[in-house]
Amino acid sequence: MINLFHAILFTGMTAAAGLGIASIIMTLFPVTVEGQTKAAKGEERVEYAFFGFAGIVIALVLLLAINLS
Repeated sequence: MINLFHAILFTGMTAAAGLGIASIIMTLFPVTVEGQTKAAKGEERVEYAFFGFAGIVIALVLLLAINLS
């Protein structure tokens, strides 16, 4: 039963890490949309960075849960 729990945690960890890395990459590449102000671009980059680092932190917490169980 513990192997099933580890598999679920690993799946969540992989998904969180993948989405986190993708969001961090999107932070680095500027996306230009017609009519978008500099403030809106800055807000978008901050959101991508926040979700990226949150995804990485969630992945690390799930890795810790795997190691402690």
